[in-house]
Amino acid sequence: MNRSIDSIIAKKISHDVGVLVFQYLNDIEPLIQQSLTAAKLKDYYRLKGKYNKGRFVCPFHPGADNPTSLSLNDNKRNFHCNACGKSGTYLEFIMYMQNFSGRNSLNEAKIFAANNFAGLNLGFNSIADFEQKLKDKILERYHKTNSLRYTDYCNIWLLPERYFSYTAESQGRQCQGEEQQIKPSFKVSPSNSTNKPGFILEALDLEMTIRHHKAQNIIDNGITDYDKAIQDAKNSKLINDFTQNADKLNSVDKLSDFMSKKYNIDIDTALRYGLIYFDKDSQKQLYYSDFFMLNDRVLFPVQDHETGIVVGYQCRQTDLNAPKQYKYLNVTDYQDNLTANKNGTAFRNFVPFKPGNFLFNLYELKNKCINALWITEGIADAIKLSCMGYDAVSPGQANLTDFHIYLIDKYCGKDVVINLFFDNDDHKVGQSKSIAAAYRLWQFGFRNIRIISTFKELGKDITDCSVKLRDDNMLRLLISLWEKQAYSFTPASNEDLNTLLKTGLYTENEIMCIDPRDINQMTNFAEAIVKHIDLKDMTYQQLAVLKKLCCFREEEIKILFNLSTKDYHDMQDTDETETAIKENGNINAGNAQEERNAGENLINISKAQLFHLKKRFNLDL
Repeated sequence: MNRSIDSIIAKKISHDVGVLVFQYLNDIEPLIQQSLTAAKLKDYYRLKGKYNKGRFVCPFHPGADNPTSLSLNDNKRNFHCNACGKSGTYLEFIMYMQNFSGRNSLNEAKIFAANNFAGLNLGFNSIADFEQKLKDKILERYHKTNSLRYTDYCNIWLLPERYFSYTAESQGRQCQGEEQQIKPSFKVSPSNSTNKPGFILEALDLEMTIRHHKAQNIIDNGITDYDKAIQDAKNSKLINDFTQNADKLNSVDKLSDFMSKKYNIDIDTALRYGLIYFDKDSQKQLYYSDFFMLNDRVLFPVQDHETGIVVGYQCRQTDLNAPKQYKYLNVTDYQDNLTANKNGTAFRNFVPFKPGNFLFNLYELKNKCINALWITEGIADAIKLSCMGYDAVSPGQANLTDFHIYLIDKYCGKDVVINLFFDNDDHKVGQSKSIAAAYRLWQFGFRNIRIISTFKELGKDITDCSVKLRDDNMLRLLISLWEKQAYSFTPASNEDLNTLLKTGLYTENEIMCIDPRDINQMTNFAEAIVKHIDLKDMTYQQLAVLKKLCCFREEEIKILFNLSTKDYHDMQDTDETETAIKENGNINAGNAQEERNAGENLINISKAQLFHLKKRFNLDL
């Protein structure tokens, strides 16, 4: 067979099976579940027992003869055997009875149940049958047309019409060779155009969004990110090392010292959460004793919310002065093969852990009735809040993914009060990210969102404050105060968002990080800027500088852009610039350090330009 038609078949099957497994089958699952009853299962599988009591001989363990050991419960739609302990849903009962195995076993059970119990007559009997029938249709068209263009096969479809129409656009773009990612959100517009169309802060369907993400995972990698993470964790030699030999690999004294000094968290709490301090003295006990990337790090284990197994570690460097070391590493396993660095030296790298599918501490909270959920940027902050009695989780990063939001909805519901407690850092990254997270939560139907921040003078996060206070009772009083001062998030109006977008200074993603209370100020600044400069000619770095000057008034912006080009060229020489700055009457030696700090906040700006800014404007501004 022609290799090109083989590739078309493979690509088409990959796409359509992704939609089948994670969209169509999930949509019809309620119909399938409703069709499954104890009476139907009894008749189909000829179960013997006492139907009037819902009890039968178990078909799963050898030698079973007790007519009451297996119970089928129509209210919960599940089964349980008192003898062998096997249990699960009705769909899982079918999965076991049909001997379905592998990662698609539950979906195979759905297909079987749809055809044999729900009377849906899908037109295929299994995923393999679906693939074969799709292949046959493609080959049938190929023999008629001899076409090797993928676009000529996009409209071949085995599922109901509405699924084809929903995915036709994305599939068509894939046909044309474009990289298409299913993300029902805004498109990011370039920030160099003032002719921007408006956008609407649309409500999104969380279940559908997650299905699309999973379908795209299947299309791209043949497995969902979540399933891949679980698979990697179960096969991980590194996780096995640290779960089986924690006592030998953990330097408890060093862990106690670091957690106390850095986070004001006691050793009992640290051990309760499974934290490990790993140093090089324990190197020889690892599966790969030539793995050095975790030396002098504290390992924070992240658990799967369903099973509680450790799926990876966020590894925090304890010596921040160590050369060329990342502050955090997210690790799942060792790499089996050695890697050569730039100098040709071989070293063993790690398999990264993707935190976007898990929330730290959710496993401990998932069965609890939660009124207010605290979400912290750092894992240590979640631990500190939790040991003080607050219900806290952490994504381990300054970001909430759609899957994080799905987990919050699944275990807490949309009525829960969400306290976004990201870092209150100097660069405002944490607070701007919390605004972006709040917008996304709002789109998915959450309405009780509060953005909380510390007093910056006391510390950027809860553990910083705790270390300075060393008094948890005082810290609780401050947390109560921060709660009272929290910003109850409400999104900016579509009109205000559109007005700011059309200035061309900010992209949609950037606007989603701007506090709605500041929208009018930012809009006034942006409109003043575009009167004096054509943004099309600006580089990304120059635009970044402009955005840092958003507190300027229009008359000051006009002065700024009227700075003499001649002055700029005259001041290009570094020595002349420094001399001029020293001699200028508006800048004295006592302000030198403050000037340097201010200067560091402006990126890609020459000393001459900085000199003119200082001469024209008040330094505090």
